[in-house]
Parts: sequence; C-alpha cells; structure tokens
Amino acid sequence: MGLVDVAVLAAVEGAAHALPISATGHDAAARLWLRAADGDAWLAAAQALAAAAALALAVRRRLRGALAEGARALARPSLFRTSPPARDAALLALGAAASLIVAAALRPYVALWGSAPLAVGLGLLATGAALASTAIAPRRGGRAGTDAPSLAGMIAAGAAHGIAALPGGSRVGAALVLLLWLGVRPARAVEIALALSIPALLASGLADARALDGRAPGPGAVALSLLAAFVGAAAAAAALRALAERRRTAALALWVIPLGLAMVAYARALPGPS
Repeated sequence: MGLVDVAVLAAVEGAAHALPISATGHDAAARLWLRAADGDAWLAAAQALAAAAALALAVRRRLRGALAEGARALARPSLFRTSPPARDAALLALGAAASLIVAAALRPYVALWGSAPLAVGLGLLATGAALASTAIAPRRGGRAGTDAPSLAGMIAAGAAHGIAALPGGSRVGAALVLLLWLGVRPARAVEIALALSIPALLASGLADARALDGRAPGPGAVALSLLAAFVGAAAAAAALRALAERRRTAALALWVIPLGLAMVAYARALPGPS
C-alpha cells in the first residue's frame, strides 16, 4: 500500500475502534475500497496499540482514579464496598476478564469468518439494529441514571464486548448498548465501554506483534499508521461522548445498516459460495 492508503486505513481503523460502528466491518470495507491486501501484521499492531493509547487518554481521569484506588483496595478490601473508584477498578477488571475469555473462545470462528463478506455484512446489520435500539432504551432517573452497573451487569457487558469480536461486531458498541439498557448514565457508559476496549486492543496488538515476519513496511508507514490511528481514535472517542450525552447514538445506525446491506449485496454478487 502507498502512504496515503496506509493513512486512510489507519484513521478508519482507529475511529472504528472508538465508535460503535465495527472495526472489523470497516476494515473489510476499506480494504475492498482500497484493494489492499489482508494481514500486514506490522500495521495492524501499530493501529491497535495506537488506538489503545488514544482510548486510555480519553478515559484517563476515571482510569487513573480506578487504578490508584484499586491498588489501595488490594491491601484494604473494604474499599471495594465503600470507595466508588475502587469499585470501578473491580468492575472493570471483571468486565475485561469476561471480554477476553469470551473473545478467546470465539477466536476460531473469527478466523474462519473474518474475511467472509456475508458474515461481515450480517454482523454489521446486527450492530446497526443494536444501536437503533438505544433510541428506546429506558431512561432511569431522567438524565441522571446510575453511575455503574451491578456486578452481574458488568460481567454481562464484558461478555457482550467479547462476543462482538465476531466479524461485523462492535466491541465498544455491544458494551455501550447493554450499559444504556441497564440504565447507566450515557457519559459513564461511554467511559466503561472505551475502558473495556483497552485490554482487548493491547491483546490484539501484542498478538499481531508476535506474528511479525520480519518484512517491515518501512518506518514511515509504521509511524504514519501509529499517528493516523491515534488521531482517528481520539477524535472518535470525543465524538462518541458528545453523541451519547445527547442520546443520539441511535443515529449511527443510519451509517452502519446501509454499510451492512452493501456488504451483503457484495457477498451475493460474488461468484460461487460467499
């Protein structure tokens, strides 16, 4: 790929990791549009790690408090009941663990269906339908809502986050939709969904790094991929927060559903089985 294609693909990937619009779906669509080859482990690792850094920056205040208080709570377990930041740390740890375990169990199916346009298209349609459902999600306590889900709710959000590793799914979107339906305050739901994605992106980046075959695309391409993915993810995280606070996340379905229909149509137009 040329440097322009590298920058476009990295920016799209970074934004799709932060917005609930499916990173795998947009990666497949962008590669079809750019006629790019699959599987450059160097660029994939750079994009995932840069996106993780951008999401960590977006939720840095909440994450910093949770990490500091969580470390204190290891010595004083009573803090997990009395301190909201310590409870945040426990909930995020449980949710991230559920996400990673479910995603690991689904990895064979992701590898099998990841490049199938029909699977990607159907996943995008499911993602779009889930986003559209937030228009009718209950608003408990008006705009206030609750600041955190229950323990069971957080494990469920983590499991949904892991399931959305399937082609066409959105990990941020799956967690965000479930949290909104559980009555979590929109801004807080965004923070939790983004924080859950950081370990998943780090794991993905490290897995891609282990697959490096020594044929680097050049320092310019890697640096450009890092920068574009970071900027794309940071801008998208800010946009998602603004949309969620205005209860407008359902509007993203107007983009995701047509993209899913286009991928399904493309799959049906291919010769032979999709």
